[in-house]
Amino acid sequence: MKKFIIVLGILMSVIMSSFAQKSSTGTISFKITDASGKPLPFASVLLRKTQDSVQVKGEMSSESGEGRFEKIPFGQYYLQVSQMGFTTHYAANFALDASHTSVSLPAIALQPLSKSLQTVNVTATKPFIEKSAGKTVLNVENSVTAVGNTALDILKRAPGVQIDNNENVKMKGQTVTVMIDGKLTYLSGEDLTNLLKNTPGESIAQIEILTSPSAKYDASGNGGIINIKTKKGKLTGINGTVNATLSQSRYGTYSANGTFNWRTPKFNLFGDLGRTDRPFQITRKYSRAFNDKGVTTEQTQDIFQRNRFQRNAAKIGLDYFLNDKHTIGVLVNGFKNRFNNQIYSNTNFMNTPGAPADSIVNSYTTNNNHFNNIAINLNYKAVLDTAGREYSVDADYARFNADRSLVLNDSMLDVKSKLVRNPNGIRNQGGTQITIKSLKGDFAWPLGKNGKVEAGLKASLVTTTNRLAYDSLKNGDYIFAPSQSNEFKYQEDVYAAYASYKKQLTPKTGIQAGLRVENTKSDGYSVTLKSQVVRNYTDFFPNLTIDQKLNDNNKISLAYSRRIERPEYSQLNPFMFYLDRYTFFRGNPYLQPQYTNNVELAYTFKDKYIATLGYNRTTDVINEFLYQDDSAKTSTSTLMNYKKSHVYSLAVTLPFQVTKWWMSDNNLNAAYNDYYFNNNKNQPEMTSSFTYSFNSTNTITLPKDFKLEVAGYYNSPFVYAIFKGYAEYNLNLGIQKTFWDKKATIKLNYNNILRNESYRGIAQYSNLALHIFNTWQFRTASIYFSYRFGSSSIKAARERKTGTSDEQKRAG
Repeated sequence: MKKFIIVLGILMSVIMSSFAQKSSTGTISFKITDASGKPLPFASVLLRKTQDSVQVKGEMSSESGEGRFEKIPFGQYYLQVSQMGFTTHYAANFALDASHTSVSLPAIALQPLSKSLQTVNVTATKPFIEKSAGKTVLNVENSVTAVGNTALDILKRAPGVQIDNNENVKMKGQTVTVMIDGKLTYLSGEDLTNLLKNTPGESIAQIEILTSPSAKYDASGNGGIINIKTKKGKLTGINGTVNATLSQSRYGTYSANGTFNWRTPKFNLFGDLGRTDRPFQITRKYSRAFNDKGVTTEQTQDIFQRNRFQRNAAKIGLDYFLNDKHTIGVLVNGFKNRFNNQIYSNTNFMNTPGAPADSIVNSYTTNNNHFNNIAINLNYKAVLDTAGREYSVDADYARFNADRSLVLNDSMLDVKSKLVRNPNGIRNQGGTQITIKSLKGDFAWPLGKNGKVEAGLKASLVTTTNRLAYDSLKNGDYIFAPSQSNEFKYQEDVYAAYASYKKQLTPKTGIQAGLRVENTKSDGYSVTLKSQVVRNYTDFFPNLTIDQKLNDNNKISLAYSRRIERPEYSQLNPFMFYLDRYTFFRGNPYLQPQYTNNVELAYTFKDKYIATLGYNRTTDVINEFLYQDDSAKTSTSTLMNYKKSHVYSLAVTLPFQVTKWWMSDNNLNAAYNDYYFNNNKNQPEMTSSFTYSFNSTNTITLPKDFKLEVAGYYNSPFVYAIFKGYAEYNLNLGIQKTFWDKKATIKLNYNNILRNESYRGIAQYSNLALHIFNTWQFRTASIYFSYRFGSSSIKAARERKTGTSDEQKRAG
């Protein structure tokens, strides 16, 4: 780590000294007229960068319609001109450089609005789903039916996203990296699922889905990256929002959130606070068949799980502007959550399949989980000019603590409800502590005409400890069982470097190429089993994107990337964990990372209709595998590396403006996937399936600031490795009204109308025959109210991708 800091410091000094050179500037003159050529005074003229449309400066035309921008750094720009009663005009791109230090633009003539448009208030609304090459954006903030839903519920509506039987999020059957506001969540597996299930949709502005991220991003996440962007203040001065939601399903739930933003010429102070109390119910049904020495026994489990999640989250940050080019900042995130449940289970054993039960096991389990997290980010950023010269440094520290306790009691009865054996009892107490330290530096500068180079370094150090104390009930007392208790320690250091080059080769052709190198050193040690696995490996992750504009209406793009998915920290723990009396989980310390090569070819018509062909190949696929013990009547789940998998996919985006007041956004996805196993006699040789899905969001604009939304989706049956899943579908309905000068919003919706939020699946191979039916959600009615207060001309707080972005996802 010390060597890395020295190298980063030297590199920063070199870059900073090169940036310290005075950048050249120029002047831009303009004139605004009406359609007849008459000067148009007091028109708003915005100067924007061609590269990313960022506003550089704003002016107002004089009484003669003229104006100028002075001391503008060299670069590519365009003007956006607007005036009341006229259509907004976007002027052609132009260059300011050493050969053109004073640019005088041709007169810009604004066209008047039609009479109908002058008398009607027209509001542009973003569609719920926007797609471009390699990126999908869900505009959750604009959705009426997002109210009362969680982040996990909303992701079910995202094109190409699947939720498996354990409620893990996947894209094209591959794992993903989940970020919130550019920062990873510190969580994975069940803990990540709980966070997504209890992040209210009302707090989300957008969800970005990146299938071909650049080399700047960590290489983890075979399926890509999902970035959940929360709502922020967008104005200057003092402003904020408060909102609350009440929902009624089987149980009543509520959430309340508030944000604030205080921006001055010297600093920006911002933060948010949220509270959620969400009781909910899960029902599970399992059916297994055991064949012990020719005797077949059928086992069925009916499980009722009552859960309660309580979320308390807070964030506060400060950006201090040293001058107009240099900013330092601090950001602190934290949450204190509780997740408790009571599980009632009824297990029946039938020695004659289909006949009444020969014996019954009734069990009652209580789980109490407490999660505490604190993450601190210190950052510095310099934007030296509008040509793209900038650099930044982030230092991060994060600590995650999870305390868990479980008490399980069961009793076995015969068909006459008499005790067959004395009641059994198990008590587990344990915890997980994860510490993450990270340092990263990113640099960007222009290179040649229309070219840009990005480069950076990153180091992350992760330490995790898992402890579990196991007690069993004997003669009314709990006795400590050392052989069934566990302690596991894991250390992982990842050092990365990347470089990326982006260039507009011609007005119609652009290219971006990058390479990321990551060195991983890991040490996993089971104190209980006295076993240790040490690894040291280096990987290269290239990526390439080519964009080609055929004409004004037709574009194509080609993207390639290589990505990695390392095992979750907890998956490497070799100990056996009890899920219930007949179901166990064992980690695998020998799990290898899985690697995926992704290729996408996208065609865009009129900047809104998109068809994307995709292919990915994954080796050493990390996936669940089940072993069944016929004599003990138990099942053990573990993780294994399968040989390989392939996915061939087609995605089509079809937005339709049906009428002036009805917008329909539609997405169709189809895929063929296959999985190849390891030629083990206990495994199938391969599995495959063709799947398709369709989702549609229809927005109807009504008079008097009302808006109606109808959204639905359908996912076909599928095969995912050893599991075969059945079709899923649903329909949501909502209505929205804005008032008080559009500062207040009220939304009413009804979700899960078709009551099909469930998972049904089968795993059948070797001696295993498992049927699953899980139901997670019931019909839900919600009411939401929000109010914006404060001034109405502020710029949003900076969004930062901190250095711990990759590590947070794998904790848990």
